[in-house]
Amino acid sequence: MSPHTYNPGHELAGRYRIVELLGVGRTAEVYLADDLSLNRSVVVKVLLADLAAHEGVRRAFRDRIVRSATLSHPHLARVYDGGQEAGSIFMISEYLSGGSFEDVLTSGRRLSLDDVARLGRDVSSALAYAHANGFIHGSLSPSKLLFDSEGRIRLSDIALAGLGTGYRDHQSLDDVRYLSPEQVLGEIVGPKTDVYSLALILFEAATGTTPFEGMTTEIVLRSRINSPLPVRPELGTLDMLLAQAAVPDPLLRLDAEQFSGRLSTVLNDIAPLVVAAVRTDAPLLERFTPNEPRTSIGFRPPSAEQIVSGGTGVIPVSSQFPRAGRHAASATQGDNDFRPLRSSPGRGYGVLPPNRLPPQRRFGFLVAAILIVVVAVAGGAVWKLGLFASKTAVPSLVGETITQATALLKSDGFTLTENPPATSATVAANQIMSQSPVAGTKEKSGTVITVRVSKGPNMVDMPSYLFGESCAIATTRLQRLGVTASCPSTQVISSSRIATGEVARVLYGTTSNPVAVPKGATVVLELSTGPGPTGTTTTTTPTGTTTSTTTTTLAGEGLRPVPNMVGMNQAQVLAAMKKAVLYYTTTGPGAGTTKWTKVISESPPAGTMVPWKSSVTLTVGE
Repeated sequence: MSPHTYNPGHELAGRYRIVELLGVGRTAEVYLADDLSLNRSVVVKVLLADLAAHEGVRRAFRDRIVRSATLSHPHLARVYDGGQEAGSIFMISEYLSGGSFEDVLTSGRRLSLDDVARLGRDVSSALAYAHANGFIHGSLSPSKLLFDSEGRIRLSDIALAGLGTGYRDHQSLDDVRYLSPEQVLGEIVGPKTDVYSLALILFEAATGTTPFEGMTTEIVLRSRINSPLPVRPELGTLDMLLAQAAVPDPLLRLDAEQFSGRLSTVLNDIAPLVVAAVRTDAPLLERFTPNEPRTSIGFRPPSAEQIVSGGTGVIPVSSQFPRAGRHAASATQGDNDFRPLRSSPGRGYGVLPPNRLPPQRRFGFLVAAILIVVVAVAGGAVWKLGLFASKTAVPSLVGETITQATALLKSDGFTLTENPPATSATVAANQIMSQSPVAGTKEKSGTVITVRVSKGPNMVDMPSYLFGESCAIATTRLQRLGVTASCPSTQVISSSRIATGEVARVLYGTTSNPVAVPKGATVVLELSTGPGPTGTTTTTTPTGTTTSTTTTTLAGEGLRPVPNMVGMNQAQVLAAMKKAVLYYTTTGPGAGTTKWTKVISESPPAGTMVPWKSSVTLTVGE
């Protein structure tokens, strides 16, 4: 059986010939194809079979293809066509050959502040256009920002965004890396959700790092719910703009149009961002490692021979001494190195052979040379040992990051080195857990401070095969991994997909189905009660002398009625849909924006029983 829907050479709808499979994502299979009618390369995106099995997803995909084909923006990937063949629904879109912005970040390339501003302006203008036409991306990431053959940025996957979100049981670190706080809290996404994700991407483009990091999905998500964007000096003039675009509260956050306009003000021109393709081969000079920088002044004392030798001696002697019988006064002015020596009082200047000194003078020079050498060696040893250098207290580095520690040590003249990282149950990941010498120790400038960085707690990856297992088997498997589990009878959950009595959900504290937990942690395994209600609530209301009792069935993951939202405003709709655990999309004037004020109609109509997390289409008006 073929692992994908189409093979190379297949002619889709009699017009598009499949060339190759480019990849399989969380929503669609992606193929490169030739458009036989217009003689051009196109991309075919086929909805995954497990998503196409849901009528709501199929209907939403068809609707998005039709609507997105009408969009035209210089920084938006074009959608050309769509259709259905043998049960598979596909979309035909523009082929962009310049790679993705994810490739740029993976290569380690960092953009200048001007290019970061251009990237943000171009993408946010495309988002503002999409939002004005009723589209919300909802899953913006660097892999969704593609380059055309000229290196210009295009926003892609508007028609696919969010289609399969309600049908995923787990999310990886890559899935949550650019989520907004409202997505973390499970609230309905809005246009400003895309602005938040774009701000995180621009932060990474300027600094080379993501603003919120962690070893697990839960840590990454928890860190951004109420936290502002970190302050980094590399952001320069963009610091405040990115902070306004990444405000945790979407009501206070910039919208796409505002963000694009403010980014434009920091640029001197209106030229679009152009990024060259990521180079795969390094230039020759980049393959060589430069020499290590000098770590000392390299003092080397002169030898005795250098001090007294004729070529470099302290007292240079000319090779052109006056010959015998010639008085010293007759020496020419060109003999600048000549130094006459008085042989004895009253006898005038004697004449010596070249490079010769009296024995007693030679002995004196030798003694002086030895003394100079001794003093020089002793001075070098004193300097090397730092006996005369002042000492400074070593600062405390525990709890700091490597970047912060380097800055602290640099001001005191210390240098930093790292031991291999280790796990720690008390110190967060990427923070220093120990140092040597310890804080407060007096050390001279240049001392090397050795630190060890924490990897965070020793985490255990939670296996996905627990779902559908019995309590006994799941508990035993977790015990082998160092995790304690229990299945309390008071904590059960209904599920239309998991048989009664089998594990349907894992709880670690308030986290549902965690990707990983610390070793030694305790988790709760909630067993399935099958499809249908998980219980009932009874409300008793006295009416005069009689009492009326109303029993309401609580739906779990089964079917639930669509609430009546006609006439409601945005806040009322959000509360009603959140209570029913349903999603909604909007059409009509103001759709996809915050401008609409009431619901005109809804589809399916109120009272219709629909599955958990289904999507309801609302026609709205201003």
